[in-house]
Amino acid sequence: MQKHLDLTRQRLKQFASESRLKGKIYPKDAPVRLYAYAAPGRIAYGEAMQGTYRAIEIGEKFGPAWSTHWVRVEIDIPEDWKGNEVALLWDSTCEACVWQNGEPRQGLTGSGSGWAARSVRNDYVLTQQAQGGEHVDLYVEVAVNSLFGSGGRPRGVDLTGLLQQAAIAIFDREAWDLYWDFLILSDLAQQLPANTPRGGQALFAANAMVNAINLEDRSTWPAARAIAAKFFSAHNGDGQFNLSAIGHAHIDSAWLWPLAETQRKCIRTFSSVINYMEDYPDYKFACSQAQQYEWIKQKTPGLYEKIKARVKEGRYIPAGGSWVEPDCNLPSGESLVRQFLFGQRFFRQEFGITCQEFWEPDVFGYSAALPQILRGVGMPHFLTIKLSWSQFNKIGAHTFWWEGLDGSRVLTHFPPADDYNAMADVAAVLKSVSNYRDLDRSNEAYMLFGYGDGGGGPTKAMLEQVQRMKDVDGLPKVAMRSPNEFFTRLETDGQDLTTWVGELYLELHRGTYTTQALNKKYNRQSEFLLHDVEFLAAMAHALHGAAYPAQELSRLWKLVLFNQFHDIIPGSSIPEVYRDSTVHYEDIRASGGGLRQQAAQVLTGAGNTSAANLVALNTLGVERKEVVVLPAGTPSAQVSAAGEPLGVMAAPPMGYGVSTSPETVEQQVQVTEEGQSFILENDVIRATLSRAGALVSLYDKRAARESIEAGAEANHFVIYDDDPANWDAWDVDVFHLEKRYEAGGAVSARVVEAGPLRVAVAFEYTLSPASTLEQTVSLTAISPRLDFVTEVEWHEAHKFLKVEFPLAVRSANATYEIQFGHLQRPTHFNTSWDMARFEVLAHKWADLSEAGYGVSLINDCKYGHAVHGNVMRLSLLRSPKNPDPNADMGHHAFKYALLPHAGSFQEAGVIAEAYRFNAPMIVAATQAAPGEVSFFSVDNPAMVIDTVKKAEDSDAIIVRLYEAFGSRGKATLSSRLPVKAAARVNLLEEEDEPVDWVDGGVSFEVTPFKLMTFKLTL
Repeated sequence: MQKHLDLTRQRLKQFASESRLKGKIYPKDAPVRLYAYAAPGRIAYGEAMQGTYRAIEIGEKFGPAWSTHWVRVEIDIPEDWKGNEVALLWDSTCEACVWQNGEPRQGLTGSGSGWAARSVRNDYVLTQQAQGGEHVDLYVEVAVNSLFGSGGRPRGVDLTGLLQQAAIAIFDREAWDLYWDFLILSDLAQQLPANTPRGGQALFAANAMVNAINLEDRSTWPAARAIAAKFFSAHNGDGQFNLSAIGHAHIDSAWLWPLAETQRKCIRTFSSVINYMEDYPDYKFACSQAQQYEWIKQKTPGLYEKIKARVKEGRYIPAGGSWVEPDCNLPSGESLVRQFLFGQRFFRQEFGITCQEFWEPDVFGYSAALPQILRGVGMPHFLTIKLSWSQFNKIGAHTFWWEGLDGSRVLTHFPPADDYNAMADVAAVLKSVSNYRDLDRSNEAYMLFGYGDGGGGPTKAMLEQVQRMKDVDGLPKVAMRSPNEFFTRLETDGQDLTTWVGELYLELHRGTYTTQALNKKYNRQSEFLLHDVEFLAAMAHALHGAAYPAQELSRLWKLVLFNQFHDIIPGSSIPEVYRDSTVHYEDIRASGGGLRQQAAQVLTGAGNTSAANLVALNTLGVERKEVVVLPAGTPSAQVSAAGEPLGVMAAPPMGYGVSTSPETVEQQVQVTEEGQSFILENDVIRATLSRAGALVSLYDKRAARESIEAGAEANHFVIYDDDPANWDAWDVDVFHLEKRYEAGGAVSARVVEAGPLRVAVAFEYTLSPASTLEQTVSLTAISPRLDFVTEVEWHEAHKFLKVEFPLAVRSANATYEIQFGHLQRPTHFNTSWDMARFEVLAHKWADLSEAGYGVSLINDCKYGHAVHGNVMRLSLLRSPKNPDPNADMGHHAFKYALLPHAGSFQEAGVIAEAYRFNAPMIVAATQAAPGEVSFFSVDNPAMVIDTVKKAEDSDAIIVRLYEAFGSRGKATLSSRLPVKAAARVNLLEEEDEPVDWVDGGVSFEVTPFKLMTFKLTL
């Protein structure tokens, strides 16, 4: 026969199809009896058993979307099926779960989920050897949603929930094995070049199998399998590439489905994993997110015990060590620490395992603070694939050392299939080699396979393929290995690996710094609230014996950590997710607020409305003297525009000050109207605002210089067209900068506060026919900080609101706060790497400085920033329409501030001021005697006391600090507490290293951005 390679490949595809070889896997079927119960919600199995069931047939349409239906399946296996393997075949065009004997046994994935036909999970093995004539009852819990939420409308018809198949069938294992032998050969013939030896051999062998097989004559099948066996018996040499593989089911803890559905996705997925492990002894599965294990423990304890048994065998592998897979841009540094504190402790307590790797495949960029945090929680390894999504530039390695702010390094691997949902087929395996950018330095890579995002995990099809590709010439050596096994091999194998220093910036999904602004605000407030509660409660417990609310704090922290999942806090989920999230944050605010008040009262007597004195409670590690709102009825020098008494109060670091009355100040502040301008002026700055609300001058008297670019208008609102090419809620594309609308000036302006402690001017804007903005610009007598308190009614579509400040400052780089430090990014577009960072993230502040002078932009809940040339921009609000059509619509309240400064931002105290801006002092009436009490302080201004809490496993006090300037030196942490012993510990509060506590403090060396944790035994 003459060669006809392309035609032969077509022949192979046709032969593998449902109408040919694949159709022999289930040669005979039989009907079942069906009875359905429309449940009132996502109810438990026991409650479902009490329901009223009605008879249904194929063609039943379950609905509406997100509803739950339990189906009793009554099965009679025919007598003549004796000795055969029998399976239930089910397709309700949506997700479902088989329950048998009161336990979840396996998830089912309907054809409406959009996956390739050969990998839909629609079968459940009833028996591997039927007796014939037996009766089986089981239940199928039908969830009327696909793997990716509700919908799925091919040809405009919503098929989700349509019962297309419900039957039992004989499973022909000989046909199954023959099919997968053939398919691997066929795929090799399709994927390998025909002009390579193994490509040609695969094509020839697969074609020979077609010629050998008579589908109607089973006696011909063994000879065909022998052809495949001969091909597979050709093994690799010692130098062949090693591909470690691990089953995986990246389950988004919320995204296109609500939290309650995620819990069921976990049950469906994990029960499938456990079920398949019975038939595939080499199968290993890695699963991250301690939160999901806790759900299983609470909801299906029987399944949880099975998981624990497989964990003990080393086949079901807890990975990642975090509570959820969090966003790594938006959470605070302490929140990231808590992700691992909660995650690692859970895995240790439940499984005796400490994770060695941070497992974070699908997150939208990675903070430069992470390597130090990972090392501090016992993780030398890091895995992700997300950087492969970057728009313009790709990091030139898949395996490298990632070095963080402080110099800490972690071995990092990007699986070269560029997918955390690999299909485990020939194409994915070959791509893992051909796409690997480190073949000259490393002979090891990882492949994560299984359906993810919406769960599902590996299918039998994937496991069959991996099993056949273990050591076949023409493919890399493939073996199932745990994350720790893989990274151990990688660390040994890698030679002269490159190093990447700083953040791993994802050149995509930049809109997630801004979308769902209210959710981000709640997060910031919750982080500061829990910070306060822990500090105050720890002091109340240590000094007054008050009960420390450890259990309630743990519950509240878990809510915060859950809502930092990488599709919640970024703003990329459906409305139901944010309804759930808002309930969580209201719970945190109510409970946390109550705990803070109780602890403050124990410490200071705060809250006694009949008391004569005033207390100012400061939960920050810096001293404070500020204009504050006083308790109602307090005699004051000024009443605010809102009718509240104002006064000046002071407090030492992490402590409180009690006085008989507010402090008097000599500094003056005034507001004057001159023509079309308002001038707000104190002893250090003079701000000039036009009647249109523009900041046309910010003159710094201390430095005798102007801060705003001559002739320009700052505090200028701009609306950009925001219609990204893809990923509506996630993305803002660079071309949005090409199309902008000036929001226009204020339509009204008036002085609302005239001193002597604070002056303020209120402006009203009409941003568009649908959106308005009100802003009060204020200046106090004792601060150079100019505040902008802002409220917006926002009703737009695909518009992006920003405020910009053209400054009289020139620098090639701007500085941005991140977790536990800061970093610089360019203010120009010299290279594609520079241009890609047209929108970046900062936490509480960003700064543009030249030698000797600069200006900082501080905020209380915003994260999106940009500095181009001399123009600083703060991203305020977006208006995407997918997946939440009402994202960011409605009322918003936020504030930001400008802080001009001489010298560097470090010397000017910008970091401390940003903390003050975000954490108001707590001022109340008290019966305590006048005086000051400071529980903790540090003598080096570069050191930030970030966290004070009770230790997890003792009454010791944990104090966490970090170096914030990027400097070296010495520091002493002091405390008035009766400290008996002190030790340096890691972020898990372990590995005690005793240190000397002398004269009420401990001294230590300071290095740039170093994170330090002390445990103080009282």
